[in-house]
Amino acid sequence: MLDTEQRHHKLPEKVVLVADNVTATMLAEIPRAQLVAIVSLKGSVNSHAAIMARALGIPAVMGLDELPLFHWQSQRLIVDGYRGQILVGPAEAIVAEYQALISEDAQLSARYQSEMHLNAQSACGAPFSLMINAGLAIELESAQPSYTDGIGLYRTEFPFIMRNRFPTEAEQIELYKKVLASHPTKAVVMRTLDVGGDKALPYFSIIEENPFLGWRGIRLTLDHPEIFLVQIRAMLKANIGQGNLHILLPMISDLAEVDESLRLIKQATFELTDELAGTEVQLPKAKVGVMIEVPSIMYQLPELARKIDFCSVGTNDLTQYLLAVDRNNPRVAGLYDAMHPAVLRALHQMSLQAQGLQLPMSICGELAGEPAGVLILAAMGYDKFSMNSSNLAKIKWLLRRVNMSELHLLLPEILACQSPKQVRLHVQRFLDQKQLLNQLRA
Repeated sequence: MLDTEQRHHKLPEKVVLVADNVTATMLAEIPRAQLVAIVSLKGSVNSHAAIMARALGIPAVMGLDELPLFHWQSQRLIVDGYRGQILVGPAEAIVAEYQALISEDAQLSARYQSEMHLNAQSACGAPFSLMINAGLAIELESAQPSYTDGIGLYRTEFPFIMRNRFPTEAEQIELYKKVLASHPTKAVVMRTLDVGGDKALPYFSIIEENPFLGWRGIRLTLDHPEIFLVQIRAMLKANIGQGNLHILLPMISDLAEVDESLRLIKQATFELTDELAGTEVQLPKAKVGVMIEVPSIMYQLPELARKIDFCSVGTNDLTQYLLAVDRNNPRVAGLYDAMHPAVLRALHQMSLQAQGLQLPMSICGELAGEPAGVLILAAMGYDKFSMNSSNLAKIKWLLRRVNMSELHLLLPEILACQSPKQVRLHVQRFLDQKQLLNQLRA
């Protein structure tokens, strides 16, 4: 009844992880040196499992449910993440072709990496701030802190997901100290616990008919202020002696949620200040920001700007909610597209408004790590991007080869497009004219 039997297999030298639904816990159980690809029978290319795969820089294919799970055991596979294809038991000639493609990819990566030490700027000298998204332990190990501008999004939920209970305040302090110390003197943006939707805690069950519109993000933690307060206290304590903490509030849809969050942060600050009274230890003030991912808060930026220090746009969920598409549902995955004209026009309007309000705004969604996406965002006036560490070198390399005047001429054409396909064609034509298209991979 308890299903306590454990399956023990000796892992091959190269592992393709195939699961009904790939989770962060599964990824943590396989040594990174052996994990070469992911296949998830459920989910879509926009799900968190796919985002985790991109963070690790490995190919993934999602929503492939044609074959039963155990059919894959001990099979030799080719996982083509670019085309979304799986080849089972491929012939040696096919294997040789794919080995050549892998070599080409390695050469492109080496070309990008050769410029990692250079400044992040356009060909005309316009500066950019490039940060990394983190949360999986492997990301901190693979990032190059000296060549980045800090951590633009640290997903605190993954350490919660990988445990069988809520981490204590002391455990969180230890973890957050390491994260803050990994980028000394540079901003580290820590998002408060963001579970719900397709990110479930194994020890805190949430069963809802429509989880993406339900009890998730700040809604959950404000209903359980004891969880929120412990996490904020841990962040503030870890920031002692560092001073680079930025706190980010997820899934904000209403100004009242911001007010209540700020009240609790103030309470935690008072508690810690009282505890430190009589010592020489100073508690640094952390900056507080809001994730722009629910459309309602887009229309309250003037009021928001008076309450917080910065904003970070989560293009993944913002796209999902603007287009009314469950990004984890393979049936409607084709409708989800961050290049949709409505999404791009919303991002443009936000950029103009944020500039007028002098409200610092960055992009931390997947769009910031895509070549076409980052060019359009730069044309709109965004200059601060956070992405998976595996994409950073490519994005820096690309930005160094474009002029802002060229991007400003491209923007009206993009905003006039009527479909994501048209948007991509315009960007491809632009890259082709600059002889950059054949040097980039999706």
